[in-house]
Amino acid sequence: MQTAVQPVTQRQTNVFVTNKEELRWVDASRPGLRLAAAHEDRDSGRFLGLLGFDPLSSSGLHQHVDIAFSYVLSGGLTDYAGTTVAGQMGINMPGATHDAIAYMPSLMASRLDGPVLYWPDPSRENAPHLHAGGRDAKFTNPKPEESPDVSITVMGIQPFPCSVGGVMRRLICDYSGTPHDFRNSALTMIPGTRVPPFRTKAPIEIFMIGGGAKINGQLALGGGFCVIEAGTQVEFSSDFGAYLIAWSEAPVEWLDGKRTDLFGF
Repeated sequence: MQTAVQPVTQRQTNVFVTNKEELRWVDASRPGLRLAAAHEDRDSGRFLGLLGFDPLSSSGLHQHVDIAFSYVLSGGLTDYAGTTVAGQMGINMPGATHDAIAYMPSLMASRLDGPVLYWPDPSRENAPHLHAGGRDAKFTNPKPEESPDVSITVMGIQPFPCSVGGVMRRLICDYSGTPHDFRNSALTMIPGTRVPPFRTKAPIEIFMIGGGAKINGQLALGGGFCVIEAGTQVEFSSDFGAYLIAWSEAPVEWLDGKRTDLFGF
């Protein structure tokens, strides 16, 4: 039975920071695939971390039970509907069914909101599936007329200023068509940005694409992750600039008065 993998982290006041040097890479169940979890629960299928593909390695036929996100950092993935390339967020909606192949070395930051079904393969190696919570099962494509991927060029999204000076937000996904009312957005923080203190009502997960930011005194740098638990009072700042992707599961509560939500609610 596959068990939950505990996060590798520096923990302080309900904030988990995992920088790239602390990630532990493990081989997945198909040749040329590997994963490095910042947080993983194979019972629920939740995952936050990095996925790696060697050239000509493929994921295997699988179906997403819940929404999944893959921000491509290098290389790209191709399935029958096309290719998602570096700088794009690939989104798989619930029911998306495909097999993705990499034609060059590829790396992506991934978040899964639920489990993934894999078509049974007797030759599969005795190792974790590439996707957290992978379960062997036979299935049919419930929506064959729909593409399994929504590929969004993140820097091509029109940025909008937030109610916090020095922060620009690009809303990537509002979770329409899923069971959740969450937000996935990209934030750019100019050097010297200080976000007013806020309290979280639900978890927030962050991948730092470039630069760095301090979350309750802990420095998350490019290539690293941060998980903020519900009910946490947060101090968030960047001395030298930051570009990050965040998944927020509820509006934050500002402690200095009313403002629009930082993450796009």
